[in-house]
Amino acid sequence: MRNAFITALEGEAERNERIVLLTGDLGFSVFENFQKKFPERFFNAGLSEQNMMGLAAGLSLSGKKVFVYSIIPFVTFRCLEQIRNDICYQDLDIVIVGVGSGLSYGALGFSHHANEDIGALKSIPNITILLPSDPSEVSALVKESFSYTHPIYLRLGRNNEKKFNNSSNIKIGEAYYIAEGKDIALVTHGSIIEEVMGAYEMLKEKGINASVISCPTIKPLNEKFFESMYKKHKKVFVVEEHNAIGGLGDSLCSFGKTIKIAINDHFICEAGDNKYLRAKEGLNAESITKRVLEELK
Repeated sequence: MRNAFITALEGEAERNERIVLLTGDLGFSVFENFQKKFPERFFNAGLSEQNMMGLAAGLSLSGKKVFVYSIIPFVTFRCLEQIRNDICYQDLDIVIVGVGSGLSYGALGFSHHANEDIGALKSIPNITILLPSDPSEVSALVKESFSYTHPIYLRLGRNNEKKFNNSSNIKIGEAYYIAEGKDIALVTHGSIIEEVMGAYEMLKEKGINASVISCPTIKPLNEKFFESMYKKHKKVFVVEEHNAIGGLGDSLCSFGKTIKIAINDHFICEAGDNKYLRAKEGLNAESITKRVLEELK
């Protein structure tokens, strides 16, 4: 996802001199080419995320299209006040890019886990929240963001994610069927989709015909899409690499009964790679399949 983001950004920056990229001492092996091409439009703010958001606000008010990049806990929780007061209150044209969704940086411990960011930002007015599931959604949504003029939070995984969404018309505010079935719906976002697709295949072997829906925009939601989706399926499961409180599952509860498969409301006090922690938290394909089967009894 990181590579898809910077590739789309570089392409637009060649055509649009308004684009500016800020980073909080991160992006090594990712941003070198951008920095070389556009040295006057690349700023490393160092470990000073609150100041970086203030700088982004000033640049935006000066007419720049600003992208701010860091690991999710540092670009959200550490500077939440600046996001709220400096960016969202003024409804500025800034894209906040957080990398390392969910347990992507699991080996670095709970300070690098991103399990509460959606809930923290979702209640702030004016912000649009994008949660792409694969590189094709990242590319399309970044391109969409170039003509968008309101604050955006773009939540990315790390890298080497597989492609699942084959739609040629990915837009902000839409949701997409990755697979269409008639029995149950598995709704998801982010790189956890790889585990959801694994569960989809396991359920198919057991005769369960599931739909898989990618929801790369959680705010605003496509209400007509989800009203229709809930009517079509007997049960709806929302699988997300985020706290069960404050995520997509909570947003969809108003449409009908929603079964949330997410991280329980606790800190994960164990370090380990993404696969290991997903299994511990019941978010690998096998655990998702088991939970669905239990709910269908």
